[in-house]
Amino acid sequence: MNLKTLIVLWTIIIVPLALLGWLGYDRSVKEREMRNFQLQALIEGQLKSVDTSLQNYFANLEEILLQAVNDLPDEPENIRKFLKKRSRIRQVLWFGPEGTRLHPPEKAPLTEKEKQFLERTLGVIPRLDQNMTLEKNKPFPKEPAPGKRSSLSPKSSAPVEDPRNDRGWFVWHSGSELVHFFWRRDPARGLIAFELEPVRLLADVIGQLPATGGEVDGSLPNARIRLIDSSGETAYQWGNHEPLASDTPITLLPLGMPLASWHLEYFAPGFAGDNSLEWFNYAAGFFALGAALLGLGFYLYREHSREVRLAQQRVNFVSQVSHELRTPLTNIRLYAELLDEKLGDEPDSDPKIQQYIGVITTECRRLSRLIANVLNFSREAEKQSATRKEPCRIDDIIRNVLTAFEPTLKAKGIKIRFRGGANNEVIADPDAVEQILNNLVSNMEKYGAAGKRLDVVSEAKNNLTTIKVRDYGPGIPKKERRRIFHPFYRISSRLTDGVAGTGIGLPIAHKLAIKHGGTLTLEAVDKGACFQVQLHTPPAERMS
Repeated sequence: MNLKTLIVLWTIIIVPLALLGWLGYDRSVKEREMRNFQLQALIEGQLKSVDTSLQNYFANLEEILLQAVNDLPDEPENIRKFLKKRSRIRQVLWFGPEGTRLHPPEKAPLTEKEKQFLERTLGVIPRLDQNMTLEKNKPFPKEPAPGKRSSLSPKSSAPVEDPRNDRGWFVWHSGSELVHFFWRRDPARGLIAFELEPVRLLADVIGQLPATGGEVDGSLPNARIRLIDSSGETAYQWGNHEPLASDTPITLLPLGMPLASWHLEYFAPGFAGDNSLEWFNYAAGFFALGAALLGLGFYLYREHSREVRLAQQRVNFVSQVSHELRTPLTNIRLYAELLDEKLGDEPDSDPKIQQYIGVITTECRRLSRLIANVLNFSREAEKQSATRKEPCRIDDIIRNVLTAFEPTLKAKGIKIRFRGGANNEVIADPDAVEQILNNLVSNMEKYGAAGKRLDVVSEAKNNLTTIKVRDYGPGIPKKERRRIFHPFYRISSRLTDGVAGTGIGLPIAHKLAIKHGGTLTLEAVDKGACFQVQLHTPPAERMS
């Protein structure tokens, strides 16, 4: 089997496997991306539901604190009693409409808790006091864009302020403690801000979340959600999954006010999904197809090898038979020519007998040409053909060929016109040149006889001999011109109807011309067909 066939067979196997592999990988990646996207959307929805639950809690807490603002008494002692009954509120900061601090009182004695309260709020009191100077008609600050809530980095002490104008939250760090203020500005009473009890606030926040050992969600049972406070510590967590210390959260969601510096983290094992079964099925299909293609390739290889062997046997058989036919055919032709000469010397010989002998001689020559074609074709198939160059004259070879065809062409009414221009002695292979011309003239005899004319022109120039053989028959269609030099190809048209042929004459002539260092081409003419042969023919005196 030749290299070209092996390449084709391996291409049949490798290309589908490579295409299948690429399509399988691409599909797997896209399915995994889609699955991850769906899981990500589910997780984000789950975390947002937690955030929504906390926002609802703080909305309810605001209603309670607003009621506490309305119920707040005026006297310091009454305020202290009021605070003792409110477990959510640790201290209150009250500025009157004129900006005077009403509580903790500026002129009355302070309790120890009130002193500590002022110490931890000393740095933020000016910020709270600024709320008193806000104009009533001043536009509200813009709300943060969705997904971009303001937040504090862990251990940060910068305050986080609610953007609302008449109420809101004010959050900052005091040492390691996160302080939450809810403030309300009223034109009649001034600014009142409640400092919430951190422990109670945290307990209330945790009370809004699922139990510690509970499942995260029925659709995502094996997971863990952590509530991370502003210092980066885990304030609370729930879910069955136990993440490692080195694990990173799949999704992180910042919370809204007043927990803007807090966030939720989601952990889950194997977020990309367990693709082992998917890859197993894909690999099984891949190898099954590979095995099928290998089997097909082996079958094609075996069938091709068998066909090649059979074809080689046929070629060998035809070659051997052709060799065997040459000897008796040569004898038949020789004795026919001797008989023709003998009858020609007798004055009373029967003309019909001489005609019969001429037919025998003509047919012997035609058979000789056919056998020569077969032998040349078999040698080409076996890569054994070679040119045997010697001194000769191209015009003499052309005359010999035309003389051999003259009876047949004359019987069909075809006139021969030869104009020679290659009479110098050159180095060439006479047998190859004769075989080329035999095939071209025989081709003209079969398909161009309707033109009743054959023109042969030769020319020698610059070590190149050009021979043109032209007929004036129906010609060759344009769409067929590229295929006429293919072995066994015959034009299927009225041009070949009823004409016997093997389809190897022109291919043999073409290959012989190439081996002789030249070309055989079909030239464009207005009528009929014109073949041009160019051969490399150096002068005979240059032969070494």
